[in-house]
Amino acid sequence: MNDTLSKKNLDDVAKLAGVSLSTVGRVLNERGSVSAHNRKAVINAAKTLGLKRHLPSAIHGLLRIDLLMVESDTDHFRKLTASFKQQAELHRSRVVIQRMSWNDAKPEELLTLIRNPITPRQALIVVAHDTPLVQSALQEQIAKGVSVVLLTSGVAELPDAIFVGIDNFQAGRCAGRLLSNWLGHRNGDVLLMTNSLLFRAHQERVRGFLSVLNQRSTVVVTPPRECLDLDVHTSDFVRASHATGSRIVGIYNTGGGSTGISQALRKLDIRPAWVAHEQTTEHSNLLREGLLSVLIDQDPIGQAEAAIQYILNVAGDVDTIVSTTRQLRIVLEEMLP
Repeated sequence: MNDTLSKKNLDDVAKLAGVSLSTVGRVLNERGSVSAHNRKAVINAAKTLGLKRHLPSAIHGLLRIDLLMVESDTDHFRKLTASFKQQAELHRSRVVIQRMSWNDAKPEELLTLIRNPITPRQALIVVAHDTPLVQSALQEQIAKGVSVVLLTSGVAELPDAIFVGIDNFQAGRCAGRLLSNWLGHRNGDVLLMTNSLLFRAHQERVRGFLSVLNQRSTVVVTPPRECLDLDVHTSDFVRASHATGSRIVGIYNTGGGSTGISQALRKLDIRPAWVAHEQTTEHSNLLREGLLSVLIDQDPIGQAEAAIQYILNVAGDVDTIVSTTRQLRIVLEEMLP
């Protein structure tokens, strides 16, 4: 490519980006100081025009990512935390991940963390309630140019954010299909337990589950009980249901609290068909014991990788991106090592 053509291409980049030719030169040659807005505009314009040269990252210096996780002792969130630590180490020359947590019972903590970053951020990965206040706070971040990733559980009315996780409605439908196959034509009650229904993921799992089970079975499904992933609540719900004369033939728990369920089932000496989420050591042991019937796993390790890859792609650091829709896995006892 000759100099005249090269200068013409750079002029085109400058016009499309709305900056001067000298600004284009500083960005592409990594010289001097350029605002984050102009830097991103130049890189995007160069990509749009197909400029035939290696392009720097759209973000100068380290890419700062805030990871906002709900406080939880469940295996899913422990695996997520460990996986993001691995990602931070893997990309340490390019990325800084700052992890913060919020209390599910204090939603105002989440709003504060979203709206008031400790240091300037380029990206935000968040496990969040799906409420109008959260939607508004996240939209404010998107308007400021922050890349927003909704992890594990989605939030409505945010078309410019990306969701990373399994199809939770599909997961609920799978649970309904599996449970109905086990139950056949049996009559009785199915206990439906969930985490907070402020999380869209649990709303979708419940909706998917009921859409299938109500069509394929004559069992009576309890209204979803928000046990908040707490063993004491799941155990109490099973015991109280049994004490009132309920003939428990099935259980679907969309979240955590499996220890409480298993303790109650052993105490009552009953073995209903039971569908739970996440492949963990505890769940593997429950499958072998015959208390648990089947697991639905949502690939937390893959979720962490996909979230970081998406952000790196938006920043211009990588050209490829792994799928942000993770594939759920069905796990039976026969599949265990």
